[in-house]
Amino acid sequence: MTRVSNNSMAMLATVSLVGIFASTLGFFNSDLCTVKQLDDWTSCAAIEQTRQLGSWAFLLLSVIGFAISIIRVKKHK
Repeated sequence: MTRVSNNSMAMLATVSLVGIFASTLGFFNSDLCTVKQLDDWTSCAAIEQTRQLGSWAFLLLSVIGFAISIIRVKKHK
């Protein structure tokens, strides 16, 4: 019978990839921002920068997660 194991790092990496995909679907470009910027409101450029940092963080997390998962599987065999 096949043994099913819990691979938390692979699950975390997969969720991170979904986050990258969602961020790509909701592409945000500050050059296309048509709303007049108010002084006490977040600027379009700040929103774009935050989303880019989040996408890079998700990408890094997914690469690390899959790397750890693969290393554990190869080490176990």
